[in-house]
Amino acid sequence: MDAAVLSAALELLAEVGYAGLTMEQVAVRAEVSKASLYLRWSNKAALAAEAMQRHADVVPDIPDTGSLAEDMRHFLHALLREQQRSAQALAAVSGEIANNPQLREAFRAGMTGTLVNSLRTMVTRAVDRGEIPATTDVELLSLLPVAVMQQWRLVSDHRPDKELMDRIVAQFFSEKPVP
Repeated sequence: MDAAVLSAALELLAEVGYAGLTMEQVAVRAEVSKASLYLRWSNKAALAAEAMQRHADVVPDIPDTGSLAEDMRHFLHALLREQQRSAQALAAVSGEIANNPQLREAFRAGMTGTLVNSLRTMVTRAVDRGEIPATTDVELLSLLPVAVMQQWRLVSDHRPDKELMDRIVAQFFSEKPVP
């Protein structure tokens, strides 16, 4: 039942946004009673938070090609392929994250946290290989792709695409940055 409810919640977040999401809609979509939802989740914030946390599995496996630029390119392209449904749901709750501590924590602990940890692993490997300086700010560099993708959604009215991913890799993770 949990899987059906969390999947329904994520689908509805993508369709109607956080403000439009109701427990009744989730119950109908998941074909469960509303009472059973409230036994497991006290409110829609708790349900949305868990749906986002459970969907962290869209983060792809971490490649290890021996090159930071190639690892990033493979990873970011795979992320694009796997992230379509969750991207809509995350965009739908992004406005609520600033004002809702429960959603903010779920956002950090869920897919975004998993994504940043994966990026951190690739950057740390590059430091360990001597590919980038030991003085590199690993935390900041690991946040960069996520920050650019989120900002891109806000200012461009377009979803991130392969071209954007290639631009991120060329500008920040290759030996020959784009001018």
